[in-house]
Amino acid sequence: MFYEITYETGRVSVASYEDDAEAQRALSEHHTRAVEGLSGGPLGQPAERVAKVRVYDKHPDGWNVDQTMTTDVAKKELERLLDEGKDENGVINTSQLAIRVQDLAHPMVDERKSSFDSMFKMKEKKELSLSFLDAA
Repeated sequence: MFYEITYETGRVSVASYEDDAEAQRALSEHHTRAVEGLSGGPLGQPAERVAKVRVYDKHPDGWNVDQTMTTDVAKKELERLLDEGKDENGVINTSQLAIRVQDLAHPMVDERKSSFDSMFKMKEKKELSLSFLDAA
């Protein structure tokens, strides 16, 4: 299982654990270190409090590896990109458009609305309740 961990700072990391119990033990220990102001890793950086944990069956970077979409979705997205990219004269930069079209199939979102939103387009299987941190 893969876990997208969002910290209180908005920083995100992805970790692999055997199951939720192992993830909860590791994240609880990390969260405790953050609360106590201790190091969060081998480089000595401060630990950060856990704010959100999303669970995936496979690594979320594996979304749409074939880089495909239906023609209906492609038409809709292309219209949106054309509309968003045009200037006041209705002119669009084709190089920028090409980059944005290619980004449609990229597994990471272009922009997060909130620092606690997922960095990935793949829909998570579930989100862990953070009640296991209450003991931390």
